[in-house]
Formats: sequence, C-alpha cells, structure tokens
Amino acid sequence: MIRPFALAVLAMLIAAPQAPALADDDLARALIGSCVGCRLPKDLHGRDLHGLRFVGSDLRDVDLSGANLRGARFTGADLDGTRFDGADLRDARFLGVRLRRTSFARANTEGITFVGASVSQGDLDGTAGRIIMHDCTGCSLEGLDIHDADLRSAKLVGANLNGAKLAGARLNDARLVGIAARDADLSRADLRGANLTDAGLRNARLSGATIGDAILCSENRNIYYGDGADGITERRTVCTDLRGVDLHGLDFRSARFCTHQDRDENRTCRTVTRRELVEYGHANLAGAQAPG
Repeated sequence: MIRPFALAVLAMLIAAPQAPALADDDLARALIGSCVGCRLPKDLHGRDLHGLRFVGSDLRDVDLSGANLRGARFTGADLDGTRFDGADLRDARFLGVRLRRTSFARANTEGITFVGASVSQGDLDGTAGRIIMHDCTGCSLEGLDIHDADLRSAKLVGANLNGAKLAGARLNDARLVGIAARDADLSRADLRGANLTDAGLRNARLSGATIGDAILCSENRNIYYGDGADGITERRTVCTDLRGVDLHGLDFRSARFCTHQDRDENRTCRTVTRRELVEYGHANLAGAQAPG
C-alpha cells in the first residue's frame, strides 16, 4: 500500500496550479498505480490515467471528468458519487465495484464492461443506467426500480434481478441467460428476441408481457473425458424456470429452443414445444397460448 506521505504528495501535486501538466500526469500515474485501497484526491479531472489499475480505491465523490481512462481497470473500487463526465472510458473494465450516484454524462464508453458490480443507482432509466446495463455480467440489481427502461440488447448474464421492478421495460434482444429474477415484476415487458435460457423467474409477474420469439430453452453440451482419448458428450436441456408464474393470456407459440454454439450466429433454433416448457421450465400453461 502506498505510504501516507506519497499520497499527500499526490494531493499536493494535483492541487499545484503551476506544475507542468505532463510531469504532473507522470507522477500521478506512478503514485496511483502503486496505491491499493487508498482514498484518492477529490479532483482528478482531465488527468491522463489511461491503462491504470484502481484496486480497492476509494473514489467517492472524486471528479474524473474529462480524464483519459482508456483501458483502465477498476477492481473493488467505491464509485459512490464519482463523476466520469466527458471522460474517455473506452475498453475500461469495472470489476466488483460499487455504483451509486455515478455519472457518465457525455463519456466515451465504447467497449466498457461491468462484472459483479453492485448497483444502486436511482436513475437507471437515464444515461448512467443505459451505460451500466449495456454489459453488466453477474451484477447485483436486486430490488431496483427499472420500470419502462430501454434495455434493448442489454447483456445481463447471471445478474441478480430478484424483486426488481421491470414493468414495461423494453428487453428486446437482451441477453438474460442465467439471471435470478425471483418475484420480479416483468408485467408488460417486451421480451421479443431476448435470451432467457436458464433464467430463474420463479413467482415473477409476467402479465401483459410480450414473449414473441424469445429463447426459453437451450441444449448445453458438457464433455467428460474418460480413459484414453475418447470423450463422452452429455447433452442437457435447460429452460427458463417458470414455477409459480401466472402465464394466463401469454403467447408462447413463437418462443424458441436453441442449440448452444460457441457463437450466437451459428446456433440452430426451432420452436419450443409444450412438453419442454412443462417438463424443463415447470410452466403452468393453463390459459396461455402454447405451442403443440
């Protein structure tokens, strides 16, 4: 961990108005790069911090607006109130961070990813929400109110959406594989084209939702190697868990079963069957429009 003296030097350096900018950035990069779990200065705006690793950093209410953070990695950082307005965040990665009141206004976020983030933003239907939820794998979104949000093509694989309010949300073509959405409100949600393979929707509300051609079942292939060079391939069908969900009035006739492939464009799909929804998805199709 960086010594308190070095951190004090960083604060003084950043506060000094007459120091050459290039030298400032070089020293700031060296000090921040060696700092694990440190409370960083409040004003880092406009700094060249590309490619740095912010490990366990306390960035609460820090101003990083206009900073060059291309390729930076934030691991276990506290980003409560952090401002990334106008920053270059291309290809930046956020791993296990805390996000609350975090601002990304006008930032360049091409290629940005979030993994295992804890999100409690109050404006997830705004700019910050669209950026965070565009690619947020394994993120905690439990209980959040995201009703009527535009989440088309969002990648929320393995996310915790238990109890989340997603009524009226546009989830067209979203990747929702393996999400936990127990007791979530998905009423009136548009799920056309979404991939809900292995999603847990137990006791969720789906009244008025549009299922369309959503992927509800898939075939996974697990390879086990025995003696010698021969391998044994086991195929396992997984579907959306629909236990306890009232499906009355919903139309499943175009819902799909897709065979898993390494790349989405190479997968093969067909219409899911009633038997698969009942046997693997535990669906009660009474009152629903179901396939044969």
